Amino acid sequence: MGETEPRTSVHNHRVLIVGAGIAGPTLAYWLAHHGFTPTVVERSRQVRGGGQAIDVHGRAVDVLTRMGLLDAAHAARTGVRGMDFVNARGRTLARTTAFTLTGGVAGSPDIELMRTDLATMLLDSTRATTEYVYGDHPVAIDQTASAVTVEFASGSAREFDLVVGADGVRSATRSIAFPADGHRLHRLGRYIAIGDVPNFLGYDRWETFYAAGPDRRVCYFAGAGSTRVMFSKTAPDLDVDRYDEEGLKALLRSHFAGDGWQTDRLLDEVTATPDFYFDDLRQVHMDAWHLGRVALVGDAGYCASPSSGLGTTLAIVGAYVLAGELAAAHGDHHLAFARYDRRMRPFVADCQERARRGGNLYITRPRFWLQLQQIRLSNLRPLRRVMTGLAAGSKGRIGMGVTFPDDDRGTA
Repeated sequence: MGETEPRTSVHNHRVLIVGAGIAGPTLAYWLAHHGFTPTVVERSRQVRGGGQAIDVHGRAVDVLTRMGLLDAAHAARTGVRGMDFVNARGRTLARTTAFTLTGGVAGSPDIELMRTDLATMLLDSTRATTEYVYGDHPVAIDQTASAVTVEFASGSAREFDLVVGADGVRSATRSIAFPADGHRLHRLGRYIAIGDVPNFLGYDRWETFYAAGPDRRVCYFAGAGSTRVMFSKTAPDLDVDRYDEEGLKALLRSHFAGDGWQTDRLLDEVTATPDFYFDDLRQVHMDAWHLGRVALVGDAGYCASPSSGLGTTLAIVGAYVLAGELAAAHGDHHLAFARYDRRMRPFVADCQERARRGGNLYITRPRFWLQLQQIRLSNLRPLRRVMTGLAAGSKGRIGMGVTFPDDDRGTA
């Protein structure tokens, strides 16, 4: 696969990874490949289901290829063939098969699949080389010059050489191991609500967007084997942490009820599903993603938010780069963590900037009108490529914007 041979002897080889989402198992795979001994602890008691379709772009596709997972990822594609926009009466305003706003350009090497499918692939590829501990999480992290002692909620304590937090935007690792003023949460002033729904419209691998108002969108997404709905709304003053699940469902209804098209039916379906998800869009900004023997990867250190369309790509690429730098430094965490930070920083900045600009799902009324014209024109063969690039956005280009440690050695 063009990859360097695994190392058999490294310093600081005992690595605790907190979180078994996307970044955690990817990191575990590559650490084990390089001769480290990874342990993953996950707060939940099983693989978490649910979530929307996710995208694997650019260099993240290269990582899956090197893991031997490319064929499995292709087999799990959502297979969505195109998209349209409708009005309140269900009349089509614009339609295209050149791209989708969730998955990107048709025929590109990028991969759209369900989060659960990708997470399962990553877990299956690491079970033989990684210890997994479910239903537990760190409550204290004590560093010395030579090791890290981690106390867990279960009451146990274990010693590791390094700890990596891969536990998401609300990272407990970040809260425990880093000073309170060491990170900044930037709220983008929007939220999303997602859930599984029956395919009552009978779609075959298609997605429909409905702009319920200048600050609201509904997306009905029917991919291979899964139909989901996503609501998104501008809400600058929303403090999502003040609500329980029932409160969030009531809030969603208050914002979208009576909006037209199939919105009321979709509200009934999504608020009844057991995998209902609601969160505001936020970013994590940090001056450093490491402190002593502890580092962060993925959303825990540099969440760009779902509006970037690049969160999964960041998680996979960040994990690969971190493992590669630790291997190149023979386990010297001071050197490896600093190199990881320098290599990833411009890439993260580009992803976060795309989200702050609205990605291509959360746009103003003038941009919405322009996007409709781009979608219409993308059906004209002479203009297809140009209009597709303008409407689908810059995810593909940004996804290629990082070099790997083994690229520098000419072994990629």
